[in-house]
Amino acid sequence: MKPINKRIISKKKRSRHKLGARIFKDRLISNGVIDYWKEKAYTVGYQQSVHEVSITTNTHANRDSEREDTDPHIKLNESWNRWYHSVRPLPWTIYHAAASKFVEGYCKHSGIYLGNAVLLPTDKRVAAIVLVMNEKDTILQLLEQLHRLPLHEIIFVVNGSTDESFEMIRNQSKAIIVHYKQALGHDVGRAVGAKLADSEILLFLDGDVPILAEHLVPFIDAIEQGSDIALNDISPLIGMFSNRDYVTIVKEFINRSMGRADLEANSLTAVPHAIKKEAAQIIGYANLSVPPKAQVIALEKGLKINAPASVDVITKNRLRARNVGLQNAVSDLIIGDHIEALKTAFDLKGPRLSFTDQIRQRQLTKV
Repeated sequence: MKPINKRIISKKKRSRHKLGARIFKDRLISNGVIDYWKEKAYTVGYQQSVHEVSITTNTHANRDSEREDTDPHIKLNESWNRWYHSVRPLPWTIYHAAASKFVEGYCKHSGIYLGNAVLLPTDKRVAAIVLVMNEKDTILQLLEQLHRLPLHEIIFVVNGSTDESFEMIRNQSKAIIVHYKQALGHDVGRAVGAKLADSEILLFLDGDVPILAEHLVPFIDAIEQGSDIALNDISPLIGMFSNRDYVTIVKEFINRSMGRADLEANSLTAVPHAIKKEAAQIIGYANLSVPPKAQVIALEKGLKINAPASVDVITKNRLRARNVGLQNAVSDLIIGDHIEALKTAFDLKGPRLSFTDQIRQRQLTKV
């Protein structure tokens, strides 16, 4: 009988506890508290709209003088942040409830309609960069969620597609589409999109995994709060070490090798994640095409990396011929990426990485 590893069980419990604690904390928030913030946000939203109309009237401005490309969703988000920065931070349950009522109050007076718009806790320019290859079954769901966010740019890197993905994106959005007939290979589109983007915060997604707009907000907020990279916290989703696949094991090994055991198996390989544009420049756009290598460089450069939220992209990941089975083409590629990352780590940190040798007196062996 295989002995039970208590350390692994303890670690699994900690991961589950971390996710469970967040959920429990949200549930502890009473309806009365939520109602208070909803009412307050609605009132402020209405007043902000009144104030903006007043300013427009007093300066004799009109809608015709505004830039034609002004997005009312972005203007609304700016109004939201003028107030939210004075009360932040709010738990996410309250944040989304309050933001929804702020939208309702603002639109009530302004007369604009933004549906179920989601607001971001930042005034910085935000770009969503999406990799697409034959995603006609999911692309409209993904677009629906992205359109709920006040994004300054949406960049689709469509490569190697033989279905209607390109046409569907072009017909259903005003997104920037970078189209390659040939397949670029895993993650190369990230480097292309990051270099092309003109925004301060870059949000990376894959076209085969639609994610609720609300679930993307914490990654943007982490960058707003000072992080350089905000990873998806998959730790609560991967279970015991003995049941993990080779990819998950090598992800954690790289983090431990760089002295960041706290990151566990969290990696730039997984979406969603957000990166500060400046950080992408420091890492080097080309290096983003090999995510674990980019992470090693980021850690060595002293960039601030955390994992602010957990989004389940494991069970939702689309099954393809290349990514099914214990060892498959995709897992082999990702493991190869981590070997390349490990080589980079050795080059940057030396043969022992972050593991010091304080016991041996090696100088005595030299002749």
